[in-house]
Amino acid sequence: MRAPLIFLILIILAVLALVGYNSGWFGTPSSAPTHTTAGDILPGGPLPDGATAEPDEPVGDGGAEQLPDEAQAEAPVDPVKTPDVPSAGSFGHFAAGDLLPKSGSGYLDRTAWSPQLCFPFAEDAFANSQVYGAGGGMGPQDKPSQCDASNYSLPWRDNFCESRGHASPLCANGKGHQGQDIRPATCKKDKHWVVAAEDGIITDMGTYTVTLTGSAPPHRVYRYLHMRMNQLAVKEGAVVKAGDNLGKASNDFGGTPTTIHMHFEIRSGVAGTSTDGKAVKLHTFLPPYQSLVAAYDRKRAGQACQ
Repeated sequence: MRAPLIFLILIILAVLALVGYNSGWFGTPSSAPTHTTAGDILPGGPLPDGATAEPDEPVGDGGAEQLPDEAQAEAPVDPVKTPDVPSAGSFGHFAAGDLLPKSGSGYLDRTAWSPQLCFPFAEDAFANSQVYGAGGGMGPQDKPSQCDASNYSLPWRDNFCESRGHASPLCANGKGHQGQDIRPATCKKDKHWVVAAEDGIITDMGTYTVTLTGSAPPHRVYRYLHMRMNQLAVKEGAVVKAGDNLGKASNDFGGTPTTIHMHFEIRSGVAGTSTDGKAVKLHTFLPPYQSLVAAYDRKRAGQACQ
């Protein structure tokens, strides 16, 4: 009788132990597997072991740079189609999308994405390529100087979507130059003032970048590269008016100097549609050339920035 009783007690204890294990009475076993899915990762929370955050979109005129923490504009209720810019050109300039031969695909967009843009130089300036122009890394061999007269004379030339490895969704292969290169009035660095494109706030300063976010809808984002960063007239958080001095055109490019010029970008403040029907998402790099042409016409006509 004694052996069967002991056996019965052992069976009862085994059953209780199994139930307790599955119910978590004794805690979670250290060997129990855990599974983390994308839905388990909260925004801003820690990533699972071995995982890495997806990198930010590369931006800039070439090389690595500090990315901006840009102010977020309100989401639009409906996509906005920006009206075409009226024909402009009381000065010599090539058409939008007409890049130097063998420098890239270009992008023909007739939209003035910033219709009342304040021309971003206080004086005259020359829009053209700094990489494929005289003295550039891919420039003509018979013109080795960046101060060559061809860089400081009309006509202007577009270089949005010029060949680059940076993400630029409106370019043919999704990559290309994200803005427009503009040389100052003379081949002198730290002399010519760069100014605010519209009323706004300086929302970021990088290693060689200054970001201005428009204070009024649609909150366009403008970015200026290669000014003399230790002699700026503004600080991050500064409120500026269109035409206010920001800094002087130079060749700051981190540890490696570039040619004397200012790289100028416009990024969308709302979703919209380009003139050829391409979807434009918030903060997409936009072709600045048409807006710059119209702004320069207004400047030459003596119209003050508003």
